[in-house]
Amino acid sequence: MSSIRSLSFKLYPSRAQSDRLEQKHDLLVDLWNAALEERIGAWRHGVHLRLADQEKALKHIRADVEGWSGCVHSHEAQVVLKRLDRAFQSFFKRVRAGQRSGFPRFRSRQRFRGWGYKQHCNGFKVELGPGGRHGHVTLFGVGRMRMRGVARTPGRILKADVFRSARGWMLNVVVETDCAQREDAHGPAAGLDWGVSDFATLANENGEYEAVANPRHLRGEMEGLVEAQRRLSAAAKARKVSLRSLQRHRKQLARRHAKIAARRKDFLHKVSADLVSRHRLIATEGLDVGNMTRAAKGSKQCPGKNVAQKSGLNRAILDTAPSNFLKMLRYKAEEAGVEFLEAPTRKLKPSQSCPACGAQKRKTLSQRQHICECGCSLGRDEAAACVLLQWGLTEEARLKTLSGERDKAAGTAADQALI
Repeated sequence: MSSIRSLSFKLYPSRAQSDRLEQKHDLLVDLWNAALEERIGAWRHGVHLRLADQEKALKHIRADVEGWSGCVHSHEAQVVLKRLDRAFQSFFKRVRAGQRSGFPRFRSRQRFRGWGYKQHCNGFKVELGPGGRHGHVTLFGVGRMRMRGVARTPGRILKADVFRSARGWMLNVVVETDCAQREDAHGPAAGLDWGVSDFATLANENGEYEAVANPRHLRGEMEGLVEAQRRLSAAAKARKVSLRSLQRHRKQLARRHAKIAARRKDFLHKVSADLVSRHRLIATEGLDVGNMTRAAKGSKQCPGKNVAQKSGLNRAILDTAPSNFLKMLRYKAEEAGVEFLEAPTRKLKPSQSCPACGAQKRKTLSQRQHICECGCSLGRDEAAACVLLQWGLTEEARLKTLSGERDKAAGTAADQALI
């Protein structure tokens, strides 16, 4: 079984190479803005401008724009135009769906993340070190430079992206790797209830419960973030401040956020890998994070109730990154041969249901104990995990029955064909 993976490396260019990267970055920013302006102008004159039309103009840009030839590869420019075309496609899709449109924006140097390559050895070449550790990359117009990172799942290199982050210049390499799917998944089945008080609560098939503590990465760094934001705001409002000083404050704040994001990602990878390695089946609920983190109802004239509390809850929810966690669980379970099931939350209502009798009773978020008239008394998260476990075992049995019926029908059809 093949799968697509993204590997991240930090680039270490020389001073001359860094200047070339900046020059390439500036030229591609100008390309994005010019292409967006051209599309807007064409629309105003009733002309439909397509991606192919703008790609054809690249040869004239290469001849006319100073510094373009020898610095910008054709694939780099094509990827920028393709991303702009995707932005317009998404814009029209949202308009047709009646959603908030979000028209594509002009980009400043700070808000243009980077560019990409469509094919290995065509504009870029990656040379990984022994065991997939570190190595070198050669970029068109820049040259060969050192990179650091670990490719835990090396494979055939397909494409890459270069972008600038708070850590410096980065390279994301997309590879196709062969993952041998395991068929010997072992361990008990488990129901998993995600939460904020505890990151996750598990009800195992053997009757045991376990909780994964929420590390609350953002809360631990909140004081430093607030102080860094205050320094940046003060520098921006000051009458006499150098651009270099302002950029230094902005970079300090960005590095703090990047550090928190790296810790969060590392935690999610470790927890998801541990859960997959210990269970043969994981049943959880599908989460709509957009609805969960919706702002409190109200307006400026008539503000809603508990706005500050809802804002704090939204921040705590997003700090756990539930969507990314479920994505990691899903693909790791698939590769490990572990059954991963997502329950329909609105139909099942695991947080409101009793695992003993199935009765549903609405609870507020402040109610952390499940007490039912049937005599069942559990923690709220433990009861929800138990409901998910029961649903998962029932769904597993149903899927096995359906699979057996399909195999039997296929066998009967084959026998009849032979007769």
